[in-house]
Amino acid sequence: MKIKNLRLETGYLVEPIPLQKGISVHQIQIISVSEQGSSRVRISLDPNRCTVDSFGEAKACTRVAPVQIEADVELLEECDDKQLLALKFEGGNGPAVRLALLPLCGTGKEAIVARLLIFGETGEILAIVPMQGSSAGCLMA
Repeated sequence: MKIKNLRLETGYLVEPIPLQKGISVHQIQIISVSEQGSSRVRISLDPNRCTVDSFGEAKACTRVAPVQIEADVELLEECDDKQLLALKFEGGNGPAVRLALLPLCGTGKEAIVARLLIFGETGEILAIVPMQGSSAGCLMA
C-alpha cells in the first residue's frame, strides 16, 4: 500500500488528547512522506494551549515545539470503501493509534474523512478524534 498526498489535521482541540507517556496534545496533523516505494507518514503532535476567537479558531498560543514522529502505514481492514490503518512506529515508540479513512479515493471521491483512534496502555480506546483533509488526499491500495 502506498500513500499519496495524504494531509489530515484535527484543528485546535480545547480539551487535550492524552497520549501514552504523559503527553497531551491540542492539535494533530498527519502528512504522507514522499519516499519512493514507502508507505510512511509524519505525525505532528502539538501540545500548545491557545486562546480561541468567537469562531473557534486558535489565536494566541504557547510556544512549545511540536513533537514530530514518522510511522509506517499498514492496512488492517477494508470494507465498504472504508480502510482501517495501523500506524507502526520504529522500535514501538510512539502512541498506540489507528487511522480510519472513509471513503477511499476513487471516481467522484476526492475528500477524505478520517477518525484517529487512540488507545491506552491496555488496549482500550481513549479517544476517537475526527480529522479533516487540509488538501486532497488519496490512498492507493
